[in-house]
Amino acid sequence: MKKTLLASILLASLPFSSAHAEVRFNGFANIVAGQTSNDDLLWGYDEDISFKQDSLFALQTTADLGENLTATAQIIARGENNWEAEFEWAYLAYDINDQTRIIAGRQRAPLFMYSDYLDVSYAYPWITPPDGVYNLEVSKLDGVSINYNFTLSDFDVATQLFVGSNEDDIDVSGVVVESQFEQMLGATVTVNRDWLTLRSAFLSTDLSVPIDVFDQLGQAWLNIPGFSHVGEELVIDEDRAEFSEFGLQIDYENWLLIGEYTHIEYEGMPLDTEKSMFVTAGYRFDDVLVHLTYGKDDNEVDNVANTLPEGVSAELDQLISLTRQGLAFRDEDSSYYTLGARWDFHSSAAFKFEVSRHNNDLVDQDTTLLRTALVTTF
Repeated sequence: MKKTLLASILLASLPFSSAHAEVRFNGFANIVAGQTSNDDLLWGYDEDISFKQDSLFALQTTADLGENLTATAQIIARGENNWEAEFEWAYLAYDINDQTRIIAGRQRAPLFMYSDYLDVSYAYPWITPPDGVYNLEVSKLDGVSINYNFTLSDFDVATQLFVGSNEDDIDVSGVVVESQFEQMLGATVTVNRDWLTLRSAFLSTDLSVPIDVFDQLGQAWLNIPGFSHVGEELVIDEDRAEFSEFGLQIDYENWLLIGEYTHIEYEGMPLDTEKSMFVTAGYRFDDVLVHLTYGKDDNEVDNVANTLPEGVSAELDQLISLTRQGLAFRDEDSSYYTLGARWDFHSSAAFKFEVSRHNNDLVDQDTTLLRTALVTTF
């Protein structure tokens, strides 16, 4: 059914567009190849060259329904998903006036500076946005958002409030599980003046993720008198997570500077905090942009296992050991450098090349990744 989804949508839109609305089609494509220098896995790549991990093809249609009402749908086929087409966006937008817009339906969660162009590689310098900051499990939401734009002195200000929920499959240590983000409530503020852009975002949500190893460990601790709090910490069921982001972009003459920082606080979960940042500096030589990125990621797991008594019994010591091993799956202290170049050889297409060096300080592991990409919009 998924294979015929795109064709069905297009066929269904033809009589509607001719009779009632003006329909516009556009799209984008990323053809990416990558390979690591050894058998270590990095950002979905290994030592065997892959053309599927970050490659995609997308088609977006927007119908003008008149009287300030539009309908938008975006369908993406990703190589990593065997090119099965799926809805990424599907929403209605109503412009109350020139400053205020209401959007209802499936839409992008506006958490990052490049959220609106998250999959459009042509819109930013890198092949994909820096992984540590942009690998948040939730990227879209089903709900309502209100956009309000205004001018303050010499600054253009864009604000957005959004509320909704999301259910999506996420990868947890190689295992795909269905996550639930409920009661998503957030806001963004973007300030722009000429070559300077400042941005901030905030999100609060209740998170549920059924991870077998944590559920089993949690149940084991719940069955031990006096240790129910350990079990409650391990099970991720409607636990609170709070996300904040700060971004900066300076695009002055031939110079480009981009930086983002994200911070996530977890309550009642195996994770404690996640902190990620990157800084990119670039310079344009006519139609070639050369850029260098430094990024750092630091995840701290809940230290509940460190408070448990050891030496009471062999069975309890074994359970403590298993708990610590389970908690370590998201512990991270890593950094990376990416040197890249972008060549705009065509008015709607670009060729990109990047080499990334990733250092995992927890296991003293270094990995190099080479990637090339042909990206386009149409």
